Amino acid sequence: MLKFVTFSGFLVLASLISTAQEKPNLSLESIPYSEYHRQLIQELTVGFYSPVEEKILEAGPEVWRTWQTVENYTFGKDRGSIPMITDLDALHPYFKDKINTLIAICKSKGIELAIVETFRTHSKQNEFKAMGKKYTRSAGGHSKHQYGLAIDVVPVIDSIAQWDNVKLWRKVGAIGEQLGLRWGGRWKNPYDPGHFEWTGGLSSYHLSAGLKPKVPKLEKYACVEEELNQLSEYWKAWEAEQSAIARKQIVSSKMNESLSYD
Repeated sequence: MLKFVTFSGFLVLASLISTAQEKPNLSLESIPYSEYHRQLIQELTVGFYSPVEEKILEAGPEVWRTWQTVENYTFGKDRGSIPMITDLDALHPYFKDKINTLIAICKSKGIELAIVETFRTHSKQNEFKAMGKKYTRSAGGHSKHQYGLAIDVVPVIDSIAQWDNVKLWRKVGAIGEQLGLRWGGRWKNPYDPGHFEWTGGLSSYHLSAGLKPKVPKLEKYACVEEELNQLSEYWKAWEAEQSAIARKQIVSSKMNESLSYD
């Protein structure tokens, strides 16, 4: 009996759709069906037109301004006067997923990681280089940070950055390497345990020449080229922003020098 009612209901629904197609302005209430038929049709159509949540991709010239940044000494170390970008959305999409996994695995093991810096502008890179070799040997354009393919992190205990906790660093480094990331804790000069990067085998020379690392052919990364093009526009906006900051600092420094000589 139930099968018969359901089948009958679908026949009624098909008839209604056919009628509606012939007469587009006809509503359910205007068709001379009994109350029982109306109720049956309404029950049968539940779920047919369930609302779909529209996913809006963030885009536009001002999105980059929403990226998170931190100031100098936020993590207890001198890292220059130009603000550091700490937003994971500033990273290459594939590399960002790797870092999210790193953070999640560390958290599952009771290790909290703080983001020190993600994308880094040429101006910020040059500031680090001017601060000495213990910071970097690479000038602007020669660091993986300028391509969204490097990140600096630090483990935190009770809100205090653990820069000198070698045992903890080894645990974090091992997790990163298991994910296919290159760990700066293996380097000697400079020793940089908070640094992780991924380039798909490309060098800084390749990256500066415009080459991009290949990512797995997964549906998730089907639009990676479009994402990188948009990301590149945001990087350019930050480059202009921090270049202006650097120029102001140079002018201010020269003015202070001239005043000190007077």
